[in-house]
Amino acid sequence: MSYEVTYILKPELTNEEQAEANEAIRSLITDLGGSAGSAQRAFSVDIGGTDEQNLRKFAYPIGKYRQGFYYALEFDLDAESVKTLEARLKKESRVLRHLVVSDFTSLEEITNLAEGRHQRMAELQEEEKQHSFKREVNKRGEKVSG
Repeated sequence: MSYEVTYILKPELTNEEQAEANEAIRSLITDLGGSAGSAQRAFSVDIGGTDEQNLRKFAYPIGKYRQGFYYALEFDLDAESVKTLEARLKKESRVLRHLVVSDFTSLEEITNLAEGRHQRMAELQEEEKQHSFKREVNKRGEKVSG
């Protein structure tokens, strides 16, 4: 089954340490019999992040931390192994928090859906304009003849 794990790494980790942590999580998934892509920063300056170091501030403190590095990783794994993965992520010292979701919609799919909805809304608005014009013509025609 397809899943996505989003996790927050501690803010004091260097880029190399972040890469090691990401690879450790990816290896954990493959060791459990799954397959995983590469981890992507969930909030970076390139995609709307808040900080040139790609740190994201928290709404509330997590332990003694007020910011961290967010990553997302898509993977395939059986349901029983996901429980093991979550237990091991809780013990991972570099991970502050994590969330595993199934049946997720990728950002690309969301973008495509939004574009389709915008296009359909534009079509509906155009249809409404045409119907509105026809109603106005009919009203004026009734007044002239009536």
